[in-house]
Amino acid sequence: MGEFDSDRGLVIVPAGAGAGKTHRIKTQLSDWVKRKVVRPERILAVTFTEAAAGELRERIRAGLLADGLVAEAMAVERAYVSTIHGLGLRLLTEHALAAGASLQPRHLGDAERDLLIRQALAHARSLDPIKAEPERFGYQANWQKGETVEDSLRGRVLSMIDLLRGLGDKGRDPRLIAPALTRLDTIYGEVLTDPAAARDALVFAVRAMLASFPEGGMATVTAKGPRETLEKNLALLRRVEREPELLDRDWGLWQSLRSLFISNSRTKTPDGYDALAEAIMQAADVLPTHPGPLADAKLHLSCLIACAQEVMEAYEARKKALGLIDFADMIAGAERLLRTDPAVRQAVLDEIDCVIIDEFQDTNPVQFALLWQLGAKAPRTLLVGDVKQSIMGFQGADSRLSQALAAANPKATQPLDRNWRSTPAVMEFINAIGAGLFGAGYNPLAPTRDPVAGPALEILNVVKGRGVKKSSKPQEHIAERIAGILKTGELIIDRHTKAARSARPSDVALLVCRHATAARYAEELRARGVPVRIAEDGWAASLVVQAARAALSYAANPSDIHSGLLLRTLGPDPLSLQTAMAAQIDGLLADDPVLMRLAALSDRLARLSVSTALDVILDAASLRLWAARQPDAAAARADLLRLEAEASEFEAAHRDLKAASGFHGETAKVFLGWLDARAADRDFDRRPDPSGNSAEAVEIVTWHASKGREWPITVVAEFDHGIEEWPGSTASRFDALDKIDDMEAVLASAALIHLPGFAAPEAERRFIEDRRADFEANAKNLLYVALTRARDRLVLEWPSFIKERDEDSPEAKCLFHVFTDACAPQVSSGKLRIGAVACPSVITQMPEHAGFTEYLAGAITDTPRLGRATPLPAVTLTPWRLQPSQATTAQPAPETQGITLGTPWPRTVSDAARGTALHLALRTCLTRPDLITALPTATGLDDATLNLVAERAAALKTWLSADGYTDLLCEIPLLGHTTEGAEIPGMIDLLAVGPKGCLLIDHKTGGAGEGFGLYWPQLSSYADLVARLFPQHPLQGLAVFWIDHGRLELAQLPATEPKVITE
Repeated sequence: MGEFDSDRGLVIVPAGAGAGKTHRIKTQLSDWVKRKVVRPERILAVTFTEAAAGELRERIRAGLLADGLVAEAMAVERAYVSTIHGLGLRLLTEHALAAGASLQPRHLGDAERDLLIRQALAHARSLDPIKAEPERFGYQANWQKGETVEDSLRGRVLSMIDLLRGLGDKGRDPRLIAPALTRLDTIYGEVLTDPAAARDALVFAVRAMLASFPEGGMATVTAKGPRETLEKNLALLRRVEREPELLDRDWGLWQSLRSLFISNSRTKTPDGYDALAEAIMQAADVLPTHPGPLADAKLHLSCLIACAQEVMEAYEARKKALGLIDFADMIAGAERLLRTDPAVRQAVLDEIDCVIIDEFQDTNPVQFALLWQLGAKAPRTLLVGDVKQSIMGFQGADSRLSQALAAANPKATQPLDRNWRSTPAVMEFINAIGAGLFGAGYNPLAPTRDPVAGPALEILNVVKGRGVKKSSKPQEHIAERIAGILKTGELIIDRHTKAARSARPSDVALLVCRHATAARYAEELRARGVPVRIAEDGWAASLVVQAARAALSYAANPSDIHSGLLLRTLGPDPLSLQTAMAAQIDGLLADDPVLMRLAALSDRLARLSVSTALDVILDAASLRLWAARQPDAAAARADLLRLEAEASEFEAAHRDLKAASGFHGETAKVFLGWLDARAADRDFDRRPDPSGNSAEAVEIVTWHASKGREWPITVVAEFDHGIEEWPGSTASRFDALDKIDDMEAVLASAALIHLPGFAAPEAERRFIEDRRADFEANAKNLLYVALTRARDRLVLEWPSFIKERDEDSPEAKCLFHVFTDACAPQVSSGKLRIGAVACPSVITQMPEHAGFTEYLAGAITDTPRLGRATPLPAVTLTPWRLQPSQATTAQPAPETQGITLGTPWPRTVSDAARGTALHLALRTCLTRPDLITALPTATGLDDATLNLVAERAAALKTWLSADGYTDLLCEIPLLGHTTEGAEIPGMIDLLAVGPKGCLLIDHKTGGAGEGFGLYWPQLSSYADLVARLFPQHPLQGLAVFWIDHGRLELAQLPATEPKVITE
């Protein structure tokens, strides 16, 4: 970049917490628009959330209106202000031909994505070595979460897939594996030269012990604890004696043999036992340098990467064949398009006057490459962000990119220097900890708010940890303090009126690190009557969802007694379990009025879509009215709405994807099975928030989720949370960040950083220490985010219960360690000293047992109803959309002529290859034989099957040509309406056109292979549509091509009045 020009080129705005970055964006844009430098409709602004995009658009519009620029404010509606995924989708859609993408790509839902990946994963062979011995590689069942070994392994592969897809094209490169394995060798260090000798020495020591003490050394030991330990030790020794080959693969067994019981001051083992035990431990102590665990770690990582890449290849091919696109495609595909097609990039640049990018520090390298290809060449670019708040590393974000960009363009950097959020007293603390955490890289912010009365900083000194049983736990003390603040009406400054008032529940936020911890704090707050807003699990187990599912299941199958009992003992006007069971035993339960209403709907349900069926069932069982009368009516209604949304998502999911995963059909029972199969998906059980940001409740959020938020009173808890990543995690790193102007080189420098798990803690610690700088840097950013959310008061849960660090291992293990190492806090009477800054504080020593303050907010627990519910008059319902196969015709099926075009395929072929894949292959062979070589990847069909399809296509084409049909049109979309107004969308597989007219052919697989079967209504509907759409090609006949049977069933179209009108 050249000399800095405020109207052209690059402007980088580092914006600390509360510095007014959105205000800066708004004022800069307003200034540009006012001076005619930028036209509002030619603004390209990118954010990372839909909410942020909406807020930015409104702020820009409001700023222009405030300046009297009404026309310009209206033109903002045409500006492109969106998320980065929205930008990617726009580019791929507008330039679909250049990108080689579908002209109308359909976004792949999360459920469909998981189905596709799991389908591909089931056929992946790269994972076979781990599948053979999953326990050897650390995979275990988690029965508390209902997670099997297979679930654990699948979750690890899915995580690897997400990581690799975030690397763009580099994620598919097999050459990623070798450097990752070399890194494992380097960090693990020197290994034993003769592991077989080490094993033999250990076996010899074990046999010597058993020869001398076959009973395990328990002859002189009577104390229960030591005796139990010796019994466990004996079991280990006997296991090694029986199966010495275990020592070639069971590294946990080696580790267990490193810590056998020996005599202590209270318990003495028999003479000679300790010497033999120490010999065993000494022999086992070579484990940290044994090459076996390293070899397993390398095999494990290589299998994970190879499997992920294998699954990604199949997943991408399947998506492309179906015309689907997911969030990763929107980024990687758009970045590839701009990088490889300069004409497209220039066309986009020709449409914009400026590029605005918010939260730039949270971009991962692929996102950075996409945005920078526009930002680097746009007439003017404004980048706003704060590397100190870069906490999205778990999503691949790399703040070093924006740091490198700023370092390369120092004259373009304009940091904000004021804070508009917090009081001067709070800012004194924030500036002090900012300097401690980031040193010279921190720019202090000057407060703009006036001082306010009352404490700005509180320290709740908690001395008992989370595992105590006889004393109060930290969450009890925090809940008590929050209840006290609300009960006594402590004052805060209203953000809008600027006047002092009593604190309300919504003025308080509690920040924790984990959702599990959040639930414990919420429990204590609710026990004190404090309303709480929290993202928590339990949707599937909520009363209304269980009742709705039971009602739907019973209506679909009235013989499902279990569902009937569940509904009547759980739902509206419930029966007691004893009464319901007695009625069932007497055969009277089916006569219950509620169940009779549902049973009467059973036949009708088969003809309704799942979403319509669910709507009918909820009304028939009075579940909406019942939900509105629950103690937490808003949450109950939200749970029902979520269920209805799931029904709509089930309907929208691609039929072939559902079928491939074992979900055949669109019935209520299939939908319920679909929900059960998704129960293990991440966040599937998360309950929806019924109130948005308007709830009058204390909000409990994670430190990560607090970013970008602010509250008058912020309570920060769980400083004792660990900073080290779990063994088995993998991250990415880009080594060419010094080449920031060559993003292709940056992306090509991607490397995988794996943290393997080892039985020997010393080996595992070597890898943790290699990542320590990253862990601590992320912890500092997280601390800064959490401690800068308060407007008026910051309350800290001070974890004095954390043990002192050992002199042998002084490294930071938790957030509080990082805080104390960086800021050296000292608590004294009425002061918290951070470096040289003494911050006035209210310091409270928490008692051993917390008090119990009840706060009753007087919330309405039952929604008032004005009058009785009056049902609308009954009307005959007609579907708004019909599949062609659901259309009705008054004409009987015509006589058909069978034409043999080949011999039937073996059953194994027709069973293995169905639906979309065969249709795509047949269409390609008929109309684009030049693309046949791409069919194996696009369809997943093997060469033998594709050869059979090619033979079928050739036979059909020959027969059509002989009859004059030489122009073949495939997959023609149609849309018609019935006389009642229902839509009939359809897709004609093949329209063969010749001089005398056209022939309509529908491809089918399976079936009887004779006649039209159940497909005559569909063909009749298509015939009427073709007659209207193509009057220049009179319809000569209809045909069904039974692909796997090699038979064409042909019929002349009888003269009938049209039944549909087209659009």
